[in-house]
Amino acid sequence: MFNFRNDYHDLCHPNVLKALAATDGEGNMGYGFDPHTERATRLIQEAAGGDYPVHFVHGGTAANVLALTFHLRPHEAIVSADLGHVVGHEVGAMEAAGHKVVTVKTEAGKYDPQALDEFIASFGDFHNVLPGIIYLSNTTETGLVYRKEELAAIKKVADKYNLPVYIDGARMASALTSEVNDVKLSEYMNYADIFSVGGTKNGALFGEALVFKSEDLAREFIYFQKQRALLMAKGFTLGAQYEALFTDDLFFENGRAANRAASYLARELAYLDVEFIYPPESNQLFIRLPKAVADELEKHGQFDIMGPKEDGTVPVRFVTDYNTTKDEIDGAIRLLEGLLKETL
Repeated sequence: MFNFRNDYHDLCHPNVLKALAATDGEGNMGYGFDPHTERATRLIQEAAGGDYPVHFVHGGTAANVLALTFHLRPHEAIVSADLGHVVGHEVGAMEAAGHKVVTVKTEAGKYDPQALDEFIASFGDFHNVLPGIIYLSNTTETGLVYRKEELAAIKKVADKYNLPVYIDGARMASALTSEVNDVKLSEYMNYADIFSVGGTKNGALFGEALVFKSEDLAREFIYFQKQRALLMAKGFTLGAQYEALFTDDLFFENGRAANRAASYLARELAYLDVEFIYPPESNQLFIRLPKAVADELEKHGQFDIMGPKEDGTVPVRFVTDYNTTKDEIDGAIRLLEGLLKETL
């Protein structure tokens, strides 16, 4: 059996589990006022290149809701790419928080800065909402990685309209360690006002970290987080995990391991001459398979079938993580190769 369903199907990295176990009996204070959270904050600040406020949240949707809605007025909306994660994968969480998500048409889930500029400029009639914040994720929902030039162009548009930018970094480790990446974590604040550092999909048991550009931007955030029922009493469990992730380069090594596995899987898939829907740039790979092949392959392992097409094919997503092995990939490739030959 192989598991390419997602990058959070395992419990957590052994170092993270060890760090959590070590907190037992320590009698830590609650709500993140503990030595582990303090040290984790310092480690993230060092990696991010500044004394930025850091707040920890238990999961990705919680991080997105809090970061995106904290500063919005009731009539302001969230701007997202049409394939953005907040559009179709969070059950209307932003709308449930009282804010519309307005979408910019894209080719493959990445903003075109000119289209973004024109879209924001189209608002202003008081019968509609106003854009309040720009959302993007890196990696994108389609597995693509934003380059420095692209992020700079988006930030330029945001500054033109005096809009903050939030970068969803649920898969930041994969983005930062991608072969096509040219952005360092210490440069992220050049392109964002708030960003998240994802742990759930990179070796943590659970957890995301939100990093704010300034104390002013983060002022009273903990009140907002508590009011939204998203502040953990056992906050030290988040601190301990991030303390482990940002010790001895583990956060980045987990990302590199996931990307190495994805690169190997992509090469093997290319040998089978399968069609890639999006260029393979991170630990998410999107290919197209005959529906009969995908259905049969699913009997032997886990992955996502995104929905049937009229031509009898289906888009398929394979996701690797720090735990994905060569044997796991080789076994899946042998199965797929045999199934594809049967369809010829």
